[in-house]
Amino acid sequence: MASVGRAGRGGKGDGGKGEGSLARRAWRQYLLQLQQHPLRTKLFGFAYGGPFGHFLHKILDYIFQGKKDTKTIAKKVLLEQVTSSPWNNILFLFYYGYVVERRPLKEVTTRVKKQYPSVQLSAWMFWPIVSWINHQYMPLQFRVIFHSFVACCWGIFLNLRARAMSLKQA
Repeated sequence: MASVGRAGRGGKGDGGKGEGSLARRAWRQYLLQLQQHPLRTKLFGFAYGGPFGHFLHKILDYIFQGKKDTKTIAKKVLLEQVTSSPWNNILFLFYYGYVVERRPLKEVTTRVKKQYPSVQLSAWMFWPIVSWINHQYMPLQFRVIFHSFVACCWGIFLNLRARAMSLKQA
C-alpha cells in the first residue's frame, strides 16, 4: 500500500505522473464496485436504464450461453432490436412529451403516434451497429456502461430532433 500512496503523490512508483496513479486506483475501485455491486454501480440510468440494461444483457447471455460467434451475435442484435429498441423509444417519446415538455397525455399520445415510426427507423439505422460492437467486443460487465455512453449521445440526438419537430409544429 505504501508504494501506491507514494505513486499518487508523484513518487518513484509512477514515473512522476501522479494523476496516472490516481486514475489507475479509481479504475480498480470502479471495477471492484462493478464486481461486488453491479446494479448500484451501473445506475447511470438510475431507475430504468441501468437495471433494464443489466438484466437485458444477462438474459441475452443466458439465452445464448455467452457465445460470441457471428451467428449468435446477429441473433442477439436482432432480438434486442425487435424487443427493447421499440420499447425504449416509445418510453423516451412519452417521457419527453409528458415530463420534459409537460404536455397533456392526450397530446403526447398523438405526437408519439406521429413521431414514433421515424424515430424507430432512425434507431434501426444506428443501434444495430452499437449493439454489434457491444456484444462482440465488450465484456458483460461493461455492456451497460458502453450502451449508456452511446445512449447519452443518442438522447441528445432525440432531444434535438424532438425540439426541432416541436418548433416546426408551432
